[in-house]
Amino acid sequence: MTLHVSRSGYYKWRTEKTSTHMLRKAAIMKRIQYHFTDHQKRYGSPKITRLLHQEGYTVT
Repeated sequence: MTLHVSRSGYYKWRTEKTSTHMLRKAAIMKRIQYHFTDHQKRYGSPKITRLLHQEGYTVT
């Protein structure tokens, strides 16, 4: 199976470090999952967003 990508593109992808944006996004997703399960999977986006703001995260 071939991926039909350039050799240089593949090696750039392999050596690329995780961006700060991706790390921040992963941290926010972890907190969203925590709050959702912590409140018996009943909290929706408005309440979870409010909790994230209280924790200091900036989300829109």
